[in-house]
Amino acid sequence: MAIDLDSSARAAGVAGCALIGASLVGGVISVVTGVNTWANAWTAEATLAAPWPMLLLQAAATGAAVQRRRVVAMVGSGLLAATALVSGISGFFDGQLGRADLGTGHVVGQIVFVAVAWATVVVAAVRLWRLARQRQTMPAKAS
Repeated sequence: MAIDLDSSARAAGVAGCALIGASLVGGVISVVTGVNTWANAWTAEATLAAPWPMLLLQAAATGAAVQRRRVVAMVGSGLLAATALVSGISGFFDGQLGRADLGTGHVVGQIVFVAVAWATVVVAAVRLWRLARQRQTMPAKAS
């Protein structure tokens, strides 16, 4: 079933793109500052980015979350929320946040990345909630 796009679809698209963009820019910054290499800037050793498989999943989820087909949008929104949640949690618990050998600017960048991830969780969850509510409030089709 096709749905009308609303502000939650646009917000999910913007949030997903911001999360992906933060990882891409963060990886480049990590390489330029010498903290990571091109080979590990988007792996589990990254200090300012999600690993590349997560980025691919987040990109696919973002694309699905903004679709007009309700089921596709719900799956995409759920995946976007889940992957952003994992990114936000791993930002705290992977041992990289505030590591002693990182400069203040790098730590600030890490905090910004985690904040973008958590904001994306909220936006994707709102999109999912709105999609679920649309189903409940739709009138039944007359036969």
